[in-house]
Amino acid sequence: MRLLLSLTLLVMLNACTDEPDLIQFSVNIKNNTDKIFEIRCFSQGKLKVQKSLSQSETKNICTYTSESFIGLAGCQKDSVVVEFNNSKGYIDIRLGNNLNEYRFLGNKSIFIQGNGFQNVGGEYEFSITQQDFENAYVLPE
Repeated sequence: MRLLLSLTLLVMLNACTDEPDLIQFSVNIKNNTDKIFEIRCFSQGKLKVQKSLSQSETKNICTYTSESFIGLAGCQKDSVVVEFNNSKGYIDIRLGNNLNEYRFLGNKSIFIQGNGFQNVGGEYEFSITQQDFENAYVLPE
């Protein structure tokens, strides 16, 4: 009887593990401007992704698995440059974004869930708008 009770307790304890529910997330960039731009993603100063987006085009930047959506931070990237053909654009940095003088206006950030992202059919889309183009900064060389 004692053995049966011990086995039952052991099975119940193993069945109650808190395994995280992992979900696959896709991070896409959408060009909602009438201009072409390039996006470059970096990790520790090394270029990891470089893509050009035409008008109304959407491209995948990365896919990762996590318990929750955490923006581009889930893709092991630490900075992003969005550059239009006129050498203007944005630099978005994962940490210390308040010190960044080239960041998107307001709280918009590719590294933060909700601030510029929309869930489109189970994929997360960060939209670069015509207003972003008009407010873009002259980027350092």
